[in-house]
Amino acid sequence: MNIPTSRVDGILRTKGRELNSQSDMTDADAEAILNRMRWQAGTLFRALDRNGDGVLSPAEIDAAPDVLRTLDADGDGYLGEDDLGGPTDIPGMVRRSGIVKVLDLDGDLVIGPEDIAEAAERIRELDTDQDGMVTQRDDLPPQGAGFEFRQPMGTPSQTLRYQRKIFTRAPGLTGPLPPSGRPGVQPGYLLIHEVGDRGDMQKSQRTFLMDDQGQIVHRWYTDDRHPEATVAYLMPDGNLLKTSCKQSWIVMDGKFPIGSNGWVSIMAPDGTVLWQWQHFELGHEALHHDIELMPNGNVLAISYVVIPVEEALALGWRQQRARARIVLDKVYEIRPDLETGATETVWEWSTRDHLVQDTDPALPNFGDPAENPELIDLNWPKLGRTQFNSGQLFHLNSVSYNAGDDLILLSSALFSEIWAIDHSTTTEEARGATGGRRGRGGDLLWRFGNPQTHGRGGPEDQVLYWQHDAHFIAGGLPRTGEILIFNNGMRRSAMGAPEPDQICMGMITGAYSDLLEITMPRSRDGALQIAQPPEVNWSFNADGSHALYSPFMSGAQRMPNGNTLMCQACDKRIVEVSPAGKVVLDFRIGGPGRLFRIYKFAPDAPAIQALGL
Repeated sequence: MNIPTSRVDGILRTKGRELNSQSDMTDADAEAILNRMRWQAGTLFRALDRNGDGVLSPAEIDAAPDVLRTLDADGDGYLGEDDLGGPTDIPGMVRRSGIVKVLDLDGDLVIGPEDIAEAAERIRELDTDQDGMVTQRDDLPPQGAGFEFRQPMGTPSQTLRYQRKIFTRAPGLTGPLPPSGRPGVQPGYLLIHEVGDRGDMQKSQRTFLMDDQGQIVHRWYTDDRHPEATVAYLMPDGNLLKTSCKQSWIVMDGKFPIGSNGWVSIMAPDGTVLWQWQHFELGHEALHHDIELMPNGNVLAISYVVIPVEEALALGWRQQRARARIVLDKVYEIRPDLETGATETVWEWSTRDHLVQDTDPALPNFGDPAENPELIDLNWPKLGRTQFNSGQLFHLNSVSYNAGDDLILLSSALFSEIWAIDHSTTTEEARGATGGRRGRGGDLLWRFGNPQTHGRGGPEDQVLYWQHDAHFIAGGLPRTGEILIFNNGMRRSAMGAPEPDQICMGMITGAYSDLLEITMPRSRDGALQIAQPPEVNWSFNADGSHALYSPFMSGAQRMPNGNTLMCQACDKRIVEVSPAGKVVLDFRIGGPGRLFRIYKFAPDAPAIQALGL
């Protein structure tokens, strides 16, 4: 790659680093900066590639520790960001390199003597085809290798502005963090569970409680990874229920869609792992996104299920683009045993059992989606025009349980819908269309958000856009049992998107996020009415006036005083609003990483009392 270094350095000097000062940046300027950062990210690979052939041979990998020691300019035994190719115009971008990621496991951009000594073994993790060699593509894959992921900014300058926005973090708290007792704010402790970004460039493994003054009052320490979309829940007894990942994401990249993790744990307040369940088989199944603690102590968990494309075709799936695999979703209910460490699977539900297709009457599941709204049209997603999927059809990103109705609520981002299913079924009944309290087995009892998915509406009828954290409001809170949704707004053409199917980050279309609180429609006998829209009881930012926007992740929670707390995931912004829609709290948490969810616990909450705070 021939990058005009003097030209790029000149651009950096004259343009500066502030996001808002880049309005006059040309695409040529931006492309030069982006290319420069790609070049810097490949520093370690070029150093290890002694013959310059673009491939690290077994001998070159074996020699990695000695070569890396020669890069230690000050001889202190450590490689810092300067030695790794940085600093870059976007902090931490040298971690685009797979070699940097597997050596810098804690994400602090410092590679120590132990990391260097283990360099050959760790670099071999990048050899996913097991041919003994690591290529430039293994180290620095094109953005989207195996994922169809690309920054949908439209131009290089828009891409650069967006990347600067999400990767640049203030070192501490910013914004009006209020003192304890400020009127209108729900007193309590925030559970902060930081996660990495998709590429693990902005890595974080922190989980902690923060008080009203912004002070950390309790931490949970772990060696596990927190890839994007891992979650943590504080249990009433003070233990922590969380998801995590043991594998390096660079190894998983391309094997599963975004959000994969594979592990569920219960941790004591001191960090001791009391119970752990692994559900991860590379290329076959992996837990992802959300879990839900049930009143009986069981846990609901979502899992990706990868099937060969031949199986998908036999189900009636039809797409123009050739693929090696398709990814479906499954829900498990598991029973943890903290005394023995065992895990029992007590219930299952799979999307595969509730599909409809109208392409081939000779294949299973044939029917008209409009006449079968209780089934899921597996040909609705247009995978060639949708990002973040890697062949997945649904992208379930949240699971919630209502004990009173024995219902499970699922959020499908790719369908831009939420689905209600009956949990009162047996596993066998959940595979079919009969049985359970409602007599409808595992078929959908209700769906909402995008009637286009089942032929009962057009684009003008769509309400949800890549939504997250759809959940039943917990008992004891205002509007218990109603549904609260963080409606991200990605793909919402607020100002007219170039293409309806384009996922937009807001730079082009002016997309915005909003919150909805809804009541599911029921008949007089209490049965859910699948074809009816809900009643919207409350909303925030429905007109896009509050500059609230996160294209992915994010969540919300109802507070005891009636306020609603939310997080804007991509820049770690936390906002609290009153029932009247007044913003009473608005600040950001500095440092690397993102927030998938946010939770606040009142001072008298059992979990807080159990921790002795």
